[in-house]
Amino acid sequence: MMKFSVFLAALFSTCSAGANYYMYATTWDTTHAGTDSDIYVRIHGMRGTTSWYLCDLSLDDFTRGDTDYYQFYRNEDVGDIMCVEFHTGGEDMLLIHKVQIASSSSGWHHIYNKRGQWLSRDSSEGVTQDKWCENDCALDLPIRLGYWSLARTDFNLGAATISSLSPTVVDTHTMDATTSPQDIETEYFASVTAHDSMTFSKTGGVLVSGVSFAANPVEVANSAAVVDAATSLQIQYSVPLQRTNIKSSWFGCRAPAGKKVQCTAEMVKMQVRVPFTQTWQRGSCTWVVSGEFNRVWDSKLEQKIVEV
Repeated sequence: MMKFSVFLAALFSTCSAGANYYMYATTWDTTHAGTDSDIYVRIHGMRGTTSWYLCDLSLDDFTRGDTDYYQFYRNEDVGDIMCVEFHTGGEDMLLIHKVQIASSSSGWHHIYNKRGQWLSRDSSEGVTQDKWCENDCALDLPIRLGYWSLARTDFNLGAATISSLSPTVVDTHTMDATTSPQDIETEYFASVTAHDSMTFSKTGGVLVSGVSFAANPVEVANSAAVVDAATSLQIQYSVPLQRTNIKSSWFGCRAPAGKKVQCTAEMVKMQVRVPFTQTWQRGSCTWVVSGEFNRVWDSKLEQKIVEV
């Protein structure tokens, strides 16, 4: 069984700044293995996929039994390289044996055409496009529902952190009794919609756009993060679960004689962050993805009184 521990720095579909790529491509030493057709390549890595690059040297390339060297820049830095994908622009057959590839952010990888797949736009001679990976478990990445199944989610509660965020100001009143011989008081009504939202940060999680998966919600009890195993919620990237309810109250704002105060109705905001891993499986392949569960919610409407 193949196992991988992956700490994502970005979405599978999103790459950071560009990178230089260095590639040796070796053509099989067999009849008709070379080609005159335009050949394109793109690189797949842990942080995404590059745009297509036309493999074109000043001298003939992809000739039988030869190894050609290419150095090129792409706007996408895919991180640790996992796969290469070739595309042919013509019907002249090509049979690549292996590729050695590295980048300015990834060491050398040796990727073989294990199935001996020919490339050609003539369907009787080959396929127009094919993808080869250093490890075949990566062929179906990024993870897609229907290919991979979620085996389990494990929260590292010992590393959970809980913090208070800046509150949301709902209403504010200033009462000025600095020149008054008696107290000045008023009542006001504050009302706001509280949001209890659950999301995954962009730096972690499986983060497959458009795919929902089950996960246990994390609650806060007695200043400690705990998993509510009794409830199963659906979480979807870009469409986070969100509950709303009205929080409202009457508040009294009083300034003692000779004083000036500011009364503010605030919605308290809290955040819990919990590291987690998710184990996905497909056949004999196991993919372990690590990330951070991030929950932010509006919890309580209260009044803050400050002398000014």
